[in-house]
Amino acid sequence: MKRRHFLLQGAAGALGAGIAGCGMKPGQVDIKKTQLNWEPFSFEPSIPKPQGTLATGELGKTGIKLSKFGFGSHLRKDIIQFTKERQRIIREAYEMGIRVFDIYDKEQECFQYEPMGKYIEPFNKNVVLSIAFLPYDGRNFEQEFERDLRVLKRDYIDMVRLHAYNEKHPQWREWDLMFKKKEQGYVRAVGIPIHNVSDLTLVLKQYPLDFVIFPYNFYHNIGWHNPEKPQWDSFDSTVKDLREKGIGVITMKAFAGDFLVGPLNSTARNFPEAKEVDFTQAAMRYVVNSPLNPDTTFTGMYNMDHLYKNIGAYFQPRMNDGERRLLKKVRDSARMVARHHLPEHYRFLENWAAATSDLDDVRLT
Repeated sequence: MKRRHFLLQGAAGALGAGIAGCGMKPGQVDIKKTQLNWEPFSFEPSIPKPQGTLATGELGKTGIKLSKFGFGSHLRKDIIQFTKERQRIIREAYEMGIRVFDIYDKEQECFQYEPMGKYIEPFNKNVVLSIAFLPYDGRNFEQEFERDLRVLKRDYIDMVRLHAYNEKHPQWREWDLMFKKKEQGYVRAVGIPIHNVSDLTLVLKQYPLDFVIFPYNFYHNIGWHNPEKPQWDSFDSTVKDLREKGIGVITMKAFAGDFLVGPLNSTARNFPEAKEVDFTQAAMRYVVNSPLNPDTTFTGMYNMDHLYKNIGAYFQPRMNDGERRLLKKVRDSARMVARHHLPEHYRFLENWAAATSDLDDVRLT
């Protein structure tokens, strides 16, 4: 595919699906005009509800049991006002087998703790809660932690992550405080999200991490695991080291992130395979079938179709040749122009773009 074609087809998709952040005030968006992946946005499903069973597993060696697919924290700012619709999706996810919910809360971006506390209240004690701990609004560490427990209606939090990679990071001193909370029984597992493998170096040396979260998809990943191709040493050594230490492995951005999912989805529609297979399910099945075998995968979902397609890929995980061909074609097109769709603060993702992958062996004819 020519670069110009991808850019023209992808621009509108980037505007539709690439709006990051939360916190827009109610009434600022006309839902009838909101678009996601080129389609008029609707909370109602357009596809049948899939039937199946969602596999469960353990987070590293923590003893925490969770579903292999988790409800991701990210929420578009034009959707946060639709509380009844959001509650319905969250509760449907639980009914379909999702047992881990990730929640993100940050000043001027996302305000999800209070509403999520209400959404999950009927099954609060039956699920694993994962949060990003970020004190704000003038609260100190203790005040923020007490507030989180209160609004989530919990005596403890299962999984807490800190965004601190080195001693110069403003949250660095909170590592000691968070592990103290773990010793006291208020936290079950402490982890970190990383943007580069090097982010782990100092943290792993100083703290007994319980889990690590990182991007992984058919386009962005830390390497494709194949023992016959030694160029993937970084993948093998990093994940192997985490596994040997009993550290949980969690992946995110199954569709290459908000700023790329629209352009990639639009690009997929230009290929004949898209008439027979669904791009988003193909992308999800790539993660499901990866030898990385993540303990769980977090993906943000904004309407019922997202939930049905994503969880449906776990109910029927087998990939077919058409899905592999489609992903290969989309990936090869994206390599040329993906950087142009990413804002500067997200261009680090291109560090995860694999030069080659298992898709290279797919025959396109």
